[in-house]
Amino acid sequence: MITFQYLQMKLYKLSLIFMVYCFLTTPHSFAQKTKPNVIIIMTDDMGNNLGNLGNPWLKTPNIDKLSEESVLLTNFHQDLLCTPSRASLMTGKYSLRTGAWRTSLGRSNMRPEEITVAEVFQTNGYRTGSFGKWHLGDVWPFRSIDQGFEEAVNLNCGGIGQVSDYWGNDYFDDVYYHNGKPQQYKGYCTDVFFDETIRFIKECKVAQEPFFIYLAPNIAHLPRIVEEKYSKPFLENGHDKNQAIFYGMIQNLDENFGRLTKTLKELDLEDDTIIIFTTDDGTAAYASQFDKHGWALNSGFNMGQRGGKGSSYEGGHRLFFYIKWIGGKLQGGQKIDELTSVMDVFPTLIDLCDIQSESKMDFDGNSIKNLLYGEAAENRTLVFSKLAPNKPDNFKRNKFCVAEGDWRWVDRKELYNVKKDREQRNNLIDMYPDIVQRLENKLNIFLQKNAQERETAVRFILGDEQKKSITLTTQDLWVKSAFNQSHVKKLSNGSGSWKVVFVQTGTYKFTLSRFPLYTNLPFNEKVNGKRSKSFTPTHAKISINNKEYEAFVGETDTNVFFELEIEKGAADIETWIFSKEGIIIPSYFLEVELINGINNT
Repeated sequence: MITFQYLQMKLYKLSLIFMVYCFLTTPHSFAQKTKPNVIIIMTDDMGNNLGNLGNPWLKTPNIDKLSEESVLLTNFHQDLLCTPSRASLMTGKYSLRTGAWRTSLGRSNMRPEEITVAEVFQTNGYRTGSFGKWHLGDVWPFRSIDQGFEEAVNLNCGGIGQVSDYWGNDYFDDVYYHNGKPQQYKGYCTDVFFDETIRFIKECKVAQEPFFIYLAPNIAHLPRIVEEKYSKPFLENGHDKNQAIFYGMIQNLDENFGRLTKTLKELDLEDDTIIIFTTDDGTAAYASQFDKHGWALNSGFNMGQRGGKGSSYEGGHRLFFYIKWIGGKLQGGQKIDELTSVMDVFPTLIDLCDIQSESKMDFDGNSIKNLLYGEAAENRTLVFSKLAPNKPDNFKRNKFCVAEGDWRWVDRKELYNVKKDREQRNNLIDMYPDIVQRLENKLNIFLQKNAQERETAVRFILGDEQKKSITLTTQDLWVKSAFNQSHVKKLSNGSGSWKVVFVQTGTYKFTLSRFPLYTNLPFNEKVNGKRSKSFTPTHAKISINNKEYEAFVGETDTNVFFELEIEKGAADIETWIFSKEGIIIPSYFLEVELINGINNT
């Protein structure tokens, strides 16, 4: 039985896609002959660390070769963090509109009704694959396979070792989710995601079907892990351990680029494949690239920019973007300095691939197809933001950058002209009050326009017949998340509720556990790892819309469960595990299962 709410959502998406896109003939037949393949490669926390961009310690010959054959956007901007950039890539919208505008705290799930670039290409006859990081939701209906990708090999959460990632992953021989089901793979994480991409490409070639691929390696995100053969040369060159590992990850990435491009050539697909290569935000802080003000250290590289991941300065969001298409006659080696954004990728690909449309989609980004072929661009203003959840009006904690031409209005207190001052050392706020006022007005309009969508919770859907069991983790607690497996090991506190909606009245089973149920580990287990702790549980509580229930917990129990009658509708769920030692933790994992539903639509 399909619930009315879920059917409504699916019909809404399908109707929008149908309204926007013309189907000229059967899906696969026209796409095979007229549409180029697409591969979007988005790395993680890498900043502008490539040899061809000037990093003096990195040698990236395969990526350098790609750069020679690509158009480089030199004024291209991501958002300030992983999830928001990925949401904008998938939708062509500001991330605040999608619900996925932070990396945790219940704000990393993209609204399921959003139309993604994968759904559009799939509807127009492409096979679609997602390999690597997704970070827009770990459970139905937020996963990549629910959002237009017919095949996916993904890690959960924002990085390996985070709370909803498969327990015990460590970059080598890990378990990833193949079309939603855990499966073990052999090898280093980046190698695996490129392996799976190459496999998918070969299958499409045999079937003579075009493909749209989102390849998102999780490097160079934490944790800091790579084979010694990649990091050792940098250690020997005087770099500290963290920086050596960071650079070693990128060297491994370059090798995989070589394997991918070789495959495309051997399969005679190179000319007919659009390749996009970028990264999601500035350099990871652990790489020790810059000082406390964000300026590059002698042993670091920031391409003459200030700031790294999460920063509203240029280095936090102004990043490389290469696009190669030999068959489309894009001019290799060309550089374009016009202001562009990750939101432009979706509308641009529609234009480049000649996807037919009857009406415009509701994009915030622009198609830059004409810009890629040498035409001038219109003036535009872009806003980059990192808002503090639960404190949207706390200006001290929120970060902003308004970009217009060469001007950058940063954190509502600093004005820079980046053409004359790329490093952003000279604050011009007192010299140009008119420009300050104009950009501040545009920021206020942006915030007012997106206020309602920003504060509307993207709720987990519970009790749908399509997915009767959903596992929530403390990654998504609304106030304070415990988002890493290390937090579970050392009994870190998380607080707040999960925002959910029960789509039908019925009997639900709520299973609380410290560890994932598949590990069969008891509450009091002291697992391997630094600062890992044991405690003696006594009882547990669960609150659903402020109504509390309590149950005994044995010292060696692996879980405790409640079977409750729940009314249909939105709800907040909160949990607590109490112990003899006085330690109180949330249930890091909460499985909610529909036992017996009454579909009272």
